[in-house]
Amino acid sequence: MVPPPARPGVGVAPPGPASSSSSSSQRIDPAQIPRPPHDDHADVVKHDTRTTHGTATHPPSANTTFIARDAGCCNPRYMRSTMSTIPNTSELLASSGMPLTIVVQPLALPHAEEAPIQVVDNGECGPVRCGRCKAYMNPFMRWLDHSRFACNFCGFAGECPREYGCALGADGRRSDWSERPELCKGSVEYVAPPEYMVRAPMSPALFFCVDVSPRAVETGATTSAIEAIARTLDTVPNPDRTLVGLCTFDAAAHFYHIAQGGASGAPRMLVVPDVDEPYAPVPDGLAVPLGPNRDAIDGVLKQLPKMFCDPMENGRRGAPCSAAAVKACVEALKPIGGRVLAFIASLPTGGMGALKPRGPVNQGSTAGGGGGGGGGFNNESDKDAAKYLAPGDKCYMKLAVEAAEYQVAIDLFLLTNGYVDVASLGVLPRVTGGSLYRYPNFNTTLDFAQLHNDLRWNVLRPQGMEAVMRVRASNGLGVIDYDGFYCKRTTTDVDLPAIDCDKAICVSLRYEDKLVDGSEACVQCALLYTTTDGERRIRVHTMALPVTSTLGNVFRASDLEAQTLDLIRRSSAKLLAGNCSLLAARELSLNATVNTLYAYRKFCATNNSTGQLILPEGLKVLPLYTLGLHKSLGLRSDASADDRATWLLLGACATAAAAVPSVYPRNFPIHRLPIAATPGESPPRFPPLPKTTWLSGEKLEQDGIYLLEDGREMSVWVGKQASAPLLRDVFGVDHADHIASTTAHIPRIENASNASVNEMVNCMRKMRSSYMRTRIYRRGDIGEHSFYQRLIEDRSAAGMSYVEFLCHVHRLIQNKFQ
Repeated sequence: MVPPPARPGVGVAPPGPASSSSSSSQRIDPAQIPRPPHDDHADVVKHDTRTTHGTATHPPSANTTFIARDAGCCNPRYMRSTMSTIPNTSELLASSGMPLTIVVQPLALPHAEEAPIQVVDNGECGPVRCGRCKAYMNPFMRWLDHSRFACNFCGFAGECPREYGCALGADGRRSDWSERPELCKGSVEYVAPPEYMVRAPMSPALFFCVDVSPRAVETGATTSAIEAIARTLDTVPNPDRTLVGLCTFDAAAHFYHIAQGGASGAPRMLVVPDVDEPYAPVPDGLAVPLGPNRDAIDGVLKQLPKMFCDPMENGRRGAPCSAAAVKACVEALKPIGGRVLAFIASLPTGGMGALKPRGPVNQGSTAGGGGGGGGGFNNESDKDAAKYLAPGDKCYMKLAVEAAEYQVAIDLFLLTNGYVDVASLGVLPRVTGGSLYRYPNFNTTLDFAQLHNDLRWNVLRPQGMEAVMRVRASNGLGVIDYDGFYCKRTTTDVDLPAIDCDKAICVSLRYEDKLVDGSEACVQCALLYTTTDGERRIRVHTMALPVTSTLGNVFRASDLEAQTLDLIRRSSAKLLAGNCSLLAARELSLNATVNTLYAYRKFCATNNSTGQLILPEGLKVLPLYTLGLHKSLGLRSDASADDRATWLLLGACATAAAAVPSVYPRNFPIHRLPIAATPGESPPRFPPLPKTTWLSGEKLEQDGIYLLEDGREMSVWVGKQASAPLLRDVFGVDHADHIASTTAHIPRIENASNASVNEMVNCMRKMRSSYMRTRIYRRGDIGEHSFYQRLIEDRSAAGMSYVEFLCHVHRLIQNKFQ
């Protein structure tokens, strides 16, 4: 392997162990402590996954703009390890204090300039695989002669099909190795032969389930959902193959039976009044091909707002039966599989899965005190808050498992103005491979653009159906467990009714034997899935990890983003299981960080000064990200129940690239943004991003404007003393007080500065594959606190300042030496 450049430890010099936290923080210069490096994304990193000599290379940061060339090992977008060089023994791994986890994102969106994954069709022969462990052919298998090969996973010497054989060259490689993608590429996609299919690939099916209860109608959630659906149907791929069904619900569920192919007769409403044991009103035909039935579907969508505008009609004041309606949609899709896209505006209080508010639904207390390195938490409220993260009714897990069994994924769009028990509802997408979208304090004016874009991307993004995934590791390693949005029915496979480009699954590995120092260990992910075009494919990613007996090499090859994601995943898994307090979750991540830094200090650091906190270069901001995790909505004790559950659920399927901004957002001073392009330049070139500021109130200039993004939403903070010219350029007003509090976006104005800001916003949306709704806060606004909550380097009710936290980590490391 070509190691990364030599990276000595970074020293931070808090006072000795006798010093108090306050005196420690006063003697540290905040400008000298580690922070993430600035990346203006102006320069693109070119990355070869192997050198020309065939050795492994260290992958670029997941948050860097890079273009990878598959040179025999898969692109790090698809698989990334917490360490790109691994220890040769379990004892050495334990000494490092680091986890051995593989982040798998099998359908990740490649860079536009990266070569697409090549498709291989071996006909009736199918993919060539090891006869013992069933690993797929890959560049690391060694050919013994023209037809026999040694498996790089289990060592078995197998024989390939006769028609696949080929003579070997003088170098021991097949003479056709560069012509067969599976022999020279780390990623390949096979056309699956018939034996890989339980049934013929089904047509994609989208079943829209819309809340039409009085509350949903009053808040505009109903009309917004219907309008978003109508617009999205224009962009559905393969409309002649894609099936669409419609369901609405209030106190009962209503289906719309459409005569196919333009047959005479208006669509019929079929009511399901039994919401305790819901069912599909007819055995089939509720989902019809979109293309030939588009006019009829549009007609129903146009009539729905009128049909449910009277809250007194037909006893509609009954409790909304969200879970029952979703269950009925699942029943309708059982013969064919597909997706249920449910738009829910209020807590399900009627029929199957009826829920009641659990515990404090707005905010927990933030009494003083401290623990787990966080400070400012009330331990009793921590325990109470964590109790409400497990589902409130077992029927949600039962429904999710049943849906997954019939290859039905469930997507939730929560257009809420109050508590809806996200912890219970979130089980549905989590177990079925679906997606969760939440729009708290839903407002049509502020949130419709994001709702529409979220739904559109949900339908358009690269995705698969009826998927099964398995990860294999070479001799000496084994898979412990998987973590993500999936259904696990066996110990070896992950069942995914749906899988898309925006989700990752974390795979924890264990040692089963000692590895050979200097060798390479291999990991392979195989995903069998159905494309949206109706083709059954097998996508295979293979990576090779160099093995070392030197702990210093392991630390030099550590992957910060993957390890940050691992911290988030472990905390999320513990809390969502309902058997861990917030305090315990914070201590779990704190101890993991301390153990890692202690190991580096003990075994690798050359500086023996006890007065310095020695940090490995590759993980120097791990304490900062740990603090950000502690202060996130997922782990802070003053978050609302739904905010906390939403954050944890999104973290449970997040990718490595999404991990860092979720705990340490980027804060851009947009008043320092360069002009986008010279007039007449074609195409306009986006300028480098301005250097981010620390996440501290001390760094906010009162005459500035800042844009903070965390991968999920953007917040614009306008200083009270922002100049009139700046405000005119960006917002088209002369004074900050003239910016409407309901503004949901930065307006488009004919000037270069405004064009730069809007281009920057669009660039970040594309980078995150998310619309990321915008919230604008003026100095002194009521909602301004949500912006300040993200300034994690400051001391707050949620915990210590960054300087204080570093001192606390240093003391804990010193304690381990005593």
